[in-house]
Amino acid sequence: MLYKYRSLSNMEFALDIFVRKRLYAAEFKSLNDPMEGSYTYESGTLRQWQVDAIFSQKNQYRLTALSETETNMLMWSYYADSHSGMAVGVEINDSAAELVPIEYVRDLGLEHDHDDVAKRILSKKFRLWRHEREQRVFVRDRSFVKVRVHELIFGVAAKKDTKDLVTKIAKKFCPEISVRTLERDELDWEGTSE
Repeated sequence: MLYKYRSLSNMEFALDIFVRKRLYAAEFKSLNDPMEGSYTYESGTLRQWQVDAIFSQKNQYRLTALSETETNMLMWSYYADSHSGMAVGVEINDSAAELVPIEYVRDLGLEHDHDDVAKRILSKKFRLWRHEREQRVFVRDRSFVKVRVHELIFGVAAKKDTKDLVTKIAKKFCPEISVRTLERDELDWEGTSE
């Protein structure tokens, strides 16, 4: 199972996961890391048409970022409204999607010998992000990835009324879902430091 951290401030996007059993897939340019999709190469090894082709290939993909853990302190802070949001445990249920683990590297050097250069570029991030334990879902020509929803976990600062509402809706559309609130002592502080 993988986890999607989500804010509850935009209820429409949060509830869409349960109602339509899907996750939004974004263009790489809209992701939070400003180095997303960047790569380096030795001067003179690529011609402009090759750089343009790689950019075009990267734009063919849409991505959903998931984490292998539901307890990372920083992930709750970044992506779930400072612990007042949720993490949703899902399984990819989409034959057109490809799940790729992120490789955390010191340098974003281009590897020319890879079958899909664009996907390879979009599957690497600087090591400072490794606490996210990210896996990426790649799709083409659409904005959503189908999932099976298994678990709903609220952050330690989630409001009771909001939890009650989201739980009722989640259980209506995903009757087998397990629901719980994370406890402070479950938060992983160790995985957040270099």
